Amino acid sequence: MYVNNEIGTMQKIEEIGTICKDANILFHTDAAQAIGKIPIDVEKMGIHLMSVSGHKVYGPKGIGALYVRKKAPRVRIRPQIDGGGQEFGVRSGTLPPHLCVGLGAAVDLCKTEMDRDHKHIRHLSLYLEKELRSKLDAVYFHLLLLNNFFFVHIYMCH
Repeated sequence: MYVNNEIGTMQKIEEIGTICKDANILFHTDAAQAIGKIPIDVEKMGIHLMSVSGHKVYGPKGIGALYVRKKAPRVRIRPQIDGGGQEFGVRSGTLPPHLCVGLGAAVDLCKTEMDRDHKHIRHLSLYLEKELRSKLDAVYFHLLLLNNFFFVHIYMCH
């Protein structure tokens, strides 16, 4: 899991990718919480398989995607259900076009809005810090800069 959906913890995916590459292990990450919010470079991070979910990027529910590396190394997956030859023999059945288009549009929008959204979140984080400091005596902040994104951890003591 690249980003934890409850507390926002981010794994060091590039380091994990390097470890997997050195051990000749295929690397899958669940990027549902990361996609559209932070930059992801599957080559640089050594990701072989990556799953995402549409509703996590304000796309439609019921659609997701699985990135499967095609080269260096090529990853081959087996179908879980035998049937038609759709999706290069990996999945039988026809995907709903409206869900596919909705996921693509949502990811496209996230890509264009990522920097603006990050600036807005940073502004809100700084505002929260200022307000808490002005109203509470014992508040400690841990500010982490990762991939040009700020993450704030707040500790309140009594």
